Amino acid sequence: MSEEPSPGPLGTEMREVAFPDGSHGFILVKAGTSQEEAELIAARLWADLPEPGVPNE
Repeated sequence: MSEEPSPGPLGTEMREVAFPDGSHGFILVKAGTSQEEAELIAARLWADLPEPGVPNE
């Protein structure tokens, strides 16, 4: 994974992150957010995703 953030819309950066299931993706975070914090945000987002095939409430 790249440790260098990619520029996003004004005041944001795109960060490559690893999700708890081992997959990788990109998230948009506030400019200046550390890679460690971006990984924590990604883990929280991943945990909040609905299970595949389970209807949302």
